[in-house]
Order: sequence, then C-alpha cells, then structure tokens
Amino acid sequence: MSRDPGGLRPAPAAAGSARAGAPVGRTARALALAAFLFYVLSGGGRIVGSDEVTMFELSRALLHGRIEVPEGATLDGRDGRHYSKNAAAQAIAALPLTAAGEGAAAAARLPEPRRTLAVRFVVSFFNALITALVLGAFYAAARALGVAPRPAFAAALLLGFTTPLWVYAKSFMAEPLEALGLLLALGGAARAAGGAPRAARVAALGALLAVSAKLSMLPLTLAALAPLLWPPARRWGWPVAALAAALAGHGLYDRARFGNLLETGYGAQASPAAFTTPIAVGLYGLLISSGKGVVWFAPAILLAPAGLKAMSGAGTAARRAAWAVAATWVLGLLIYARFQHWAGDGSYGPRYLVPLLPLAFLPVAFALDRASAARRRLAALLALAGLVVQIGGVAIYFGAQMREAGDYPYTLPLDHPRFMSDSHFNPAFSPIAGHWRMLSRNLAEHLRGAAPRLSGGGAADPRLEVSIADQQRLLHALDLWWLYLIYAGVPTPATLAAALATLLLSLWALGRARFQRGRESTAA
Repeated sequence: MSRDPGGLRPAPAAAGSARAGAPVGRTARALALAAFLFYVLSGGGRIVGSDEVTMFELSRALLHGRIEVPEGATLDGRDGRHYSKNAAAQAIAALPLTAAGEGAAAAARLPEPRRTLAVRFVVSFFNALITALVLGAFYAAARALGVAPRPAFAAALLLGFTTPLWVYAKSFMAEPLEALGLLLALGGAARAAGGAPRAARVAALGALLAVSAKLSMLPLTLAALAPLLWPPARRWGWPVAALAAALAGHGLYDRARFGNLLETGYGAQASPAAFTTPIAVGLYGLLISSGKGVVWFAPAILLAPAGLKAMSGAGTAARRAAWAVAATWVLGLLIYARFQHWAGDGSYGPRYLVPLLPLAFLPVAFALDRASAARRRLAALLALAGLVVQIGGVAIYFGAQMREAGDYPYTLPLDHPRFMSDSHFNPAFSPIAGHWRMLSRNLAEHLRGAAPRLSGGGAADPRLEVSIADQQRLLHALDLWWLYLIYAGVPTPATLAAALATLLLSLWALGRARFQRGRESTAA
C-alpha cells in the first residue's frame, strides 16, 4: 500500500475526501470499546494509594463546590484547611463517575464505610476509560501517519496489554490522562504540519489535557508540538490558546488553595534542589535497571529504533512525528533521570515514562509495517514477554507486593541514596519476580479453596477503609474486583456471572474491532 506525499494517510483513502477517515474511526472506536471492557474485567475496583485517595476526595469535594479535602497526602493552606498537592484536572474529569457513584450509594442507602467504598468502586474505572481512549487515539494516529491497518492494530494491542499502561488503567493516577494528552498533541501537530485540516485542534486538546493533568508536562508537551515549528504560521493558534488556558487553570487553582498564583504545592520538588540524582544513575534506572527499567516492563519498545528509521523515510507528517517522538523522549529522560525521586515510588515500573509510551509505540507500529519474517518473530517474543510481565502486575496490586517485600511502610526517607535500592537495582529483588511469586502462591491458594475472606470487623484504616487484619488477608488476594466481592461475602454465582458477561462482551467487541480493521484492509 502506497503512502501519500504528505504521509497523512494511505493514498487510496485520501481519494475518498471526507469519507476517508470514517473506516479508521469505526475501527478506533471498536478497539477502544474492546479495550475498555477488558480493562473493566481486569480492574481492581479500588482506590487505595495515598495520592489516589486524595484525588478521589477532591473529586467528591468538587461535587459540592469545595476544594478542601480530608487530611492525608495533603498540604495546609493559609486558611488551615487541607488541600491536595496535585492538579485538579483528573478530579474534574472524573466528576461524572463520582456523581454516578454517589448517586448509586445514596439510592442504596449504604452506611459508611461501605458508601465510600462503593463510590471508589465506580470511580476506579475512570482510567479504564481513559486508557481505552489512548488505544483508540493511537490506532487513529498510526493510520493517519501512514501505517497499514494490521500493524497499527497490532501495535495498539502491544501498547495496551504488554506495557505498564495496562496496570495504570487499574489505578486512579494521572499517568493515563497525561499519556492521552501527549499522544493527541504529537499526533495532531504532525498531521497539522502535513496539511491535515483541523488537526491543530486535536493537538490543542492534547496540550490542554496533558498540561492540565500535571504542570510538569509542559516541557514535554512543547516538544510534542514541535512539528508545528516549521512552517509555524497559523497552526499555533489553537495550541497556544490551549496552553494558556491550562496555565491559567493552574494559577487560579493555586490561588484558591494557597493564595498565590505561583505556589503549586510541590515545594522543593518543583525547584532545582530536587534534581540531584547523577544522570548516569537515573538513566540506568529508567532504562535497564531490574526494578524500573522500561526495557523489562515494556519489551516491545526495543522495536522503536527500527521504526524511527522507517518514519524518517516516510511522508512529511511521519518524519516530523519521528523527530517529535525522539525529542520528547530525550527531554523526558533528561528531566526524570536527574529527579531525586526518578523511580516514582510507590508505583509499578517506570511511572514517569508511562505517559511517553504511546509516543514510543508509534515507531513500533512503523517497525511492524511490512516487517520481515524475522522481525515479526522477534515482535511476537517481545509481546509474549511483555504480556507475562503485565499479568503479574495486573493480578497482584503493586502496593501489596511492596508491603510483602518489606519496601512499605518505608524505612528510609525518600531522599536517602539507598532508598529501595535493592528493589531498584538488585535482580534478586526484582518487583517483576516478586509479583509472580505472589501470583503463583495466591493462585494456588485459591485453587485449594483457601481464598481470603474479609471479616469487616475491627477499626478501619481511614485511607483504605479496611481493618489491619483484612489488609493482611488481602496480601493473599488477586487484584480483581469480582474476586474482592467474593472475598467480602457477595454470592459467588452472581459475581462470576457478572465477570463472565463482561468477558463475553469484551470478546465480542474485539471481534467487531478486528472485523472493522479487515474492512479497512479490503478497501485499501
């Protein structure tokens, strides 16, 4: 299949004027639906991390026109109230789910703490939706840049299920929203530079999402928008307006919390004093260390260099996208490798690189396009390795693995040079192996009929809303919402029926997505 000179889309589709993008859009939507259902099936239905809980409480507060939250991972404002140090964009975006959860809990007249747990259950699927949108947007971007349907589809599945993006789809962290923003910014900018109408608006939406989700995304977003630098002209209007809106939003939120437009809440972490890690240590840690190295947590990324070479020989949009991908990754590595907390603990894998993964997998899609038999075999092996890694991370909550390994509660301050050094750098203490050891043990216990049972008694931890005794029992759990319901005493047949229905729906949606992809291939 030939590509058009601008590298925007397959040449036969370009001849179809306004109808050219319709088949791609149908496939992208079907893929996103299938991914969402799979993410729901494998979801944990819980929000327990300290930052996650605080962001959840902010979303609840916003329903009532407030921004103060209960004390936790918070800072005190000048008025003595407690505020999240994180940006508000995710809490705002999750408001529909928060309202739905609150409404359902109120209708059921649930008492505390069950009411809060029920609302958390609903809101916990926010990132399942966002990550599914990432995969749909990724497929559309890869096709628009000239990748054929089959390799674009395969690369989307690699991104969604053989990288930590799958694990973060189970969280209420901001990384999936940041990933969606960066992907839309880069893909839209590259297509706008190649002459695609209205693509600059897509880039603007991406910039707004990424920077609103986290202010530190600003330099990476500017790098992602780099394809608009030549020729600059009018295409910068929408992205500039979006960046201005995002920065204004941060300023107003900061003023409301701390009375200062420039007080972000991160204190020293937002200053040069926080960038003290030797760059060789940080780069080693982020790229190849046993505990956080991206090559172990997302093995298919090894195909990206070959894909960048292929992109450089493609059309205008693809070439500019390649330069933007490389620039964003280099900048991201230089920033995070020097950061004092480069590992992003506690988290699963290289947390700070997760928003950059969709960008890296655009070259992976090009590497799969017209790949040789040897490269296809290599891709299959890397996909299998990545899938195995993610299954461990999906089945066992990373907080439980850290607790069982003795990494949490922390015994050293975050700025100590030996903080979690064994888990980061010693292969004998690799979290990947730790997750699989727990998975093997817990699965064997379930098969023997020794699954944990939650008592519901005792004083509840105010953050987790479960007792200390039940927390210990949950170290033997599998991190799936339908199993948590069984642990809590919900009838097994009804719970398994709900899980089975979700599985069947997801398989149907995947089949529909493959059918749509096949129609694209036939039309081309």
